[in-house]
Amino acid sequence: MRKGLLIFFILYFILFIKAQSQCCGAGNPISGFENVSGIPYKTLLISPTYKYSISDTYFTGNEKNSISPDKMNYNFTSISIAYGINPRLSIQGQIGYFINKTKKYNISDWKPMRGFGLGDAEINVMYAVIKNIFKDFSLITGVGIKLPIGVFDQEVNNVKLPISLQPSSGSLKFNASVFMNKKFNEFNVSFRGFAEIANRIKSQNFDYKYGNLYLMSFYGSYNINKKISFVAQIRYEYRGKSLRENEQIVESSGGQLISFIPEINIIPAKSFSISVYPDIPIYKYMNGTQITNKFAISLKLTKSFNLYRNNEYFENSKTVK
Repeated sequence: MRKGLLIFFILYFILFIKAQSQCCGAGNPISGFENVSGIPYKTLLISPTYKYSISDTYFTGNEKNSISPDKMNYNFTSISIAYGINPRLSIQGQIGYFINKTKKYNISDWKPMRGFGLGDAEINVMYAVIKNIFKDFSLITGVGIKLPIGVFDQEVNNVKLPISLQPSSGSLKFNASVFMNKKFNEFNVSFRGFAEIANRIKSQNFDYKYGNLYLMSFYGSYNINKKISFVAQIRYEYRGKSLRENEQIVESSGGQLISFIPEINIIPAKSFSISVYPDIPIYKYMNGTQITNKFAISLKLTKSFNLYRNNEYFENSKTVK
């Protein structure tokens, strides 16, 4: 079984490494992992998360550009809440806040630009279409909406910030997802597909539409013991080109990205877990010339509150969260 899983991940890596990140788009960043495997009945999960990201390299197509790079970074915090409404239906929500989104220019007399403030709010509803305990296979679908409730059209010292430094995306977005999981004793293999469609922005400073976003992720997880588990994710991301006013295509926007996201999950106490996961780009293809993400890391705490009976969420957490 272990050799089979290893071969699976090697083949997946080889097949997609020749496929063709967005760096610092407005709005909440994509999470490394989600509670896509469903939430137990009448269980409440509260998860604060911190994420740091740095970008300092320009790419043209799939090649590093010789342009002297600007540097961008952000510090992002969020809180997610999930609840199992019944054995098949759950609801999840998230709200985020940027401590900073900073761009430092490679020009000596140009001052750094910094955005900060409340980001977007997201609500997702998940339904377990198949939940077969005996065969240890589940199929879960979901739909969601992202609300641009935070700071947009932000100006600092009477200077309009570029859209990449705005805390909120400024756009109402809709998403749909599917998640499949299969257990093999201490191992789990999972797949997640995700699509997000953004509405056009017409604000004081912007007439803009983000390109559609599509994600495909494969996960493998292993319970080392009752307190420690390891999850490895390979994620493929495709984002279409953005549009300006009069349907003008933004040539240097969108692209394709493959990332490796390993996670260590520790359970120091009952109903409580700590997760750490870096986001490591392993291949990039950018339309035009764009600054790209170099590295990101997240720290997530999760507390479970059982509102029905003995909580088995963490004790039986053999699926990807």
